[in-house]
Amino acid sequence: MLESQIQQVGAALTIVVTILSLWLGGRPERLVALASVAAFLLSPMVQNWRDFISPQWGVAAVDLGLLIVLTVILLRYHRRWLAAAWGVSALTVLAHAGKLLDVTLVARGYIGGLYILYFAFLAAQILGVLEATSVRRRARPTTGASAAHETEP
Repeated sequence: MLESQIQQVGAALTIVVTILSLWLGGRPERLVALASVAAFLLSPMVQNWRDFISPQWGVAAVDLGLLIVLTVILLRYHRRWLAAAWGVSALTVLAHAGKLLDVTLVARGYIGGLYILYFAFLAAQILGVLEATSVRRRARPTTGASAAHETEP
C-alpha cells in the first residue's frame, strides 16, 4: 500500500489533515475527516491489486459511499469548503465512471488522476479547518471570555 512515494506522501498528509480536522475543526470537519480516513483505509482493502488496467470497482464503490456521506453533511451544514470537497468527490466518482465506460483509458492516467483529486480533497479539508477556526473566532464574545469549541446543532 505504501510502496510508491506518492502513496507515502498521501498517507502522511492524510494523517496530518485528519489530526488537524479532529483537533481544530467543528462537527462537519470532524465528520468528514472520519469519513475520509475510513475511505482511505477501505480503498486498499477493496482494490484489485492484480489488475490495474481494469476499472477499480471496489474503490469506485468506496468513493461513491464517501460522496453520499458528503452530500448528507453538505445538506446539514453550511460551509463553503464542503461544496469544494463535494465537488472534488463528485469528480472522483466521475473519473471512475469514465474508466467504467471506457476500459481502454490508460490505467496510469486514471490512477494518477485519482491521486490528484485526492490531494485536492485534502486541500478542501484544510480549508475546512481554517473556516471552522474563523467561525469559532467570530462567535467568541468580545468581553474576553472564550469558548472552547463552537456549538452547532
